[in-house]
Amino acid sequence: MAQRAKIKKTTIIDIARASGVSVSTVSRILNNKPDVAEETRQRVLQVIEEQKFAPQIVWQQLRSGKSRTITLHFPQDFNPPAQDIITGAALRCAGEGYSLNLIANSLTENDLLTLYRSGQADGMILMEILTRDWRVDLLRRHGYPFVMIGRCEDNTGLSYVDLDIGQGVTDAIRHLVELGHRRIGFVTFAPVLQQKEYGYVTWALQAYRRACQQFDLPVLWQAVDLKSNYVHDAVSAFLGQMPEITALVTPQNAGVPGILKAIQMCGRRVPHDFSVVGLVDDAMADFLAFPLTAIRFPSRKMGDEAARILIARLEGKLLAAQHVLLPAELHVRGSTGPLALPQTSGQIGFS
Repeated sequence: MAQRAKIKKTTIIDIARASGVSVSTVSRILNNKPDVAEETRQRVLQVIEEQKFAPQIVWQQLRSGKSRTITLHFPQDFNPPAQDIITGAALRCAGEGYSLNLIANSLTENDLLTLYRSGQADGMILMEILTRDWRVDLLRRHGYPFVMIGRCEDNTGLSYVDLDIGQGVTDAIRHLVELGHRRIGFVTFAPVLQQKEYGYVTWALQAYRRACQQFDLPVLWQAVDLKSNYVHDAVSAFLGQMPEITALVTPQNAGVPGILKAIQMCGRRVPHDFSVVGLVDDAMADFLAFPLTAIRFPSRKMGDEAARILIARLEGKLLAAQHVLLPAELHVRGSTGPLALPQTSGQIGFS
């Protein structure tokens, strides 16, 4: 029986021999080191291409001198990781021939600049945007490409993707007012935490205050650490202090389970004598004990759009800044109902 001839795999030694250079020179080129003459670099790259030595994505990196890597910075000061945002960004990057690198810890100015200067990242997606964000100021000053998921106070010349949480909160309050509720509580993070003012909470709270003024409602707002295991205790205390509240709105999905538990602990029944509007993505809504009236959070779309904008800029297809404000759709489900009329003593209602 004839034996099948073995196919010899091209090695770095073969590339060096065919190019007339040393193995160490080829290695420096493969690692994108700058200490190689451009004429030599191009000759070696031509041999690499002819012998199909490098995979396509590596070949693109060698030819362009870019890493084709995008870094997503999610420091988690305010929110737990949003898996669908990361998934949306990762899928878009993969489809465009880029890799996505997630950094979930805090960075210094030097850390951030090193990502670009060392070639570890061609661009960045920034999350947990502050109203005055030092990362934004630093990257803008140095001219490095980035896009935000969220908004600053001043977004001139900046690209961002964000949820129109202002409209979402307004629609939620209007819905509850139409059901007869006049004492509507608002539970969220404190906008300022450790001297950092979180943009998303700031815009949400501003919208709540405007809605209260528009519908002539009292402002009943409580800041709670929604990442804590004791959300239900904090919200229970809030409702104990404000027994007149008949509905709650929260613009963050992290606290929804704890808020629902707190309502139950206070002896309220949803939606019979208490209504709740939360912020959840579609995946989370399916896991709740009952259908939640919610401001829809298109998390995967946000990640996809952010990556799309950044890649377009990196490839020279986008010259002007883009502001993408995704609509916040109120999905009315089973957690909101008409304000209950006063019943026997011990039940909460309004005349």
